[in-house]
Amino acid sequence: MSLQISNIMSETNNFLSQTNFNFAGKTVLVRIDCDVDLRQENNQLVVDEPFRLTQVIPTLKFLEKVGAEKIIMIGHLGRPGGQPDKKLSLTPVANWFTQNYKNCQLIVNHQSSIINHFSLLENLRFHSGERDNHPEFVQQLVNLADVYVNEAFGSSHRDHASITGTPKHLPSFLGLNFEEEVANLTKIKNDPKRPLVIALGGSKKGKMDYIPSLAEMADTLLVGGKLPTQRDLVDGQWPNIKWAELKDNGRDLSEGDIENFKTALHQAESIFMVGPLGVYEEEENRKGTAEIAQTIAEMPVFKLAAGGDTHRVLSWLNMWDEFDFVSTGGGAALQFLRDETLPGIEVISNS
Repeated sequence: MSLQISNIMSETNNFLSQTNFNFAGKTVLVRIDCDVDLRQENNQLVVDEPFRLTQVIPTLKFLEKVGAEKIIMIGHLGRPGGQPDKKLSLTPVANWFTQNYKNCQLIVNHQSSIINHFSLLENLRFHSGERDNHPEFVQQLVNLADVYVNEAFGSSHRDHASITGTPKHLPSFLGLNFEEEVANLTKIKNDPKRPLVIALGGSKKGKMDYIPSLAEMADTLLVGGKLPTQRDLVDGQWPNIKWAELKDNGRDLSEGDIENFKTALHQAESIFMVGPLGVYEEEENRKGTAEIAQTIAEMPVFKLAAGGDTHRVLSWLNMWDEFDFVSTGGGAALQFLRDETLPGIEVISNS
């Protein structure tokens, strides 16, 4: 989102913090990002990394403060393929909200007429209509509420029923954390202190599509993880890209990579970290990720991080507080920086 688009959205009151809409007595559908890691504890699944859930709470409190009668959260977990899957139920998410915010009812049947003040609809991806953006499924969601709020930045690059279908039919707004996402990513995109150094890692092939736009943004782009093995997929020559050579096993930065990356980072005035720089889950292949993350954490500059794998790294290293802002999205953040908008933003800004 460019500053120009941001100003237009502010003027049209699409941000929740800036609207004069009367929420009193209304039922609000809040699209959250609850695609979180789970773990087994006492023979049941529980939320392992709650960052994406904690970021929703300010918006929930805001809606209650302005008089919303009912709040229905909606979201997805994993890729169940349009069919119910007990292992991907949102029961652990509902339990987390009950334990950390307030009693949360899990609604298994999205056509239920019995809905408490605060509730969570079962995994949207149990229905094929979510990913297909099917009009009938959109209408079922629309029928649940009077107002829609998108607080799922990390899913807003998807053209799904709950992201782009539903807000076409209800008064719709972007949540408080979503606004912070826009502000901080816009700062990195349009007005960073320079030099700007971007450290891009991970293994997803789709990240290669964003390398040209990141190279245009950054003074130096550091590329690690599995991505250097796919560098032939990138068109054009970018002299400001430092591709990691990697260890012989291809699963971590080499000692030379670590020193080269540190040298670049020490020159930075702004840093954007997205993705681990090696297979950090393996003890023998985590040195690169750990040393580069530690170097970034120690830099007294504006630091932004993004992505689910990055969240795991920050938890592992206990570095959450070392960054000025952490985005809930990875792919969404990269698409936002390239396109200056997202489908989930466009539908609301044009409503």
